[in-house]
Amino acid sequence: MTAVVTGHGLDGLLAETGAHPFVRWEVTDELATTWWSAAGAVAFQRTRKAVRRTVNVLGDDDGVTALLDHLPEIAATVSPERRAFSVSVPQHLEPRLRERYRVLDGGDWEWFHTTTAPAESPSHERVLPLDDVARAGEVRTFLEAHSPTADTEPGQGERWFAVEGADGSLQAVAAWGTTRAGAPHLSSVAVDTGLRGQGLGRAVVGAVTRAAVLESGVCTLGMYSHNAVARSLYLSLGYDRLCAWSSRPVVIDR
Repeated sequence: MTAVVTGHGLDGLLAETGAHPFVRWEVTDELATTWWSAAGAVAFQRTRKAVRRTVNVLGDDDGVTALLDHLPEIAATVSPERRAFSVSVPQHLEPRLRERYRVLDGGDWEWFHTTTAPAESPSHERVLPLDDVARAGEVRTFLEAHSPTADTEPGQGERWFAVEGADGSLQAVAAWGTTRAGAPHLSSVAVDTGLRGQGLGRAVVGAVTRAAVLESGVCTLGMYSHNAVARSLYLSLGYDRLCAWSSRPVVIDR
């Protein structure tokens, strides 16, 4: 049986994962107080906007499987008061999670990262800062119509950018927030459905990514896995797709 070892501290977690960028930019000292390792894999705590903590399991397949078997003990530390808690595993190992536990419906998503600024483009001149507080209602209506799965709301402290038409109407938007560990994080990218194919998505993502990398040296983003067009765009702008996650609420019998 593969041994599971309990670790403590962010430095140790980074060393265990070879300073994996997802860990570097999504995990803080507080979240890394306790983590677990087994045969080239780690399970660690994470949260972004929600107060409740989740667990991500990353690494070699055999080690991930051992850590999944260890979930009841992990849950006792991460979420002792809840019967179900969220677990994210590499997508190809989601069936192993279902074999072991009762799993509820969740989502499949991917995490991207770049330290290379996209080349400057004349189209970037169309991308301007957006007052998401004064125009919060307009932004919400735009997202509901053109990107209903967008998970960043206006007026929450992110820096918003937009491409506007001649009449001032929104044609494309994106939010620049930060990860828990302080990296720029691109979210709620949306393009008017009637204007797609005209390079607006490339303009807004390219401009914001370029600015973020030049300012901070890195930019990250996440996307739902069904969006093949977005994936192709991000890869073409220099992002690396480092993680493909299945996130599922898992029922732990106590």
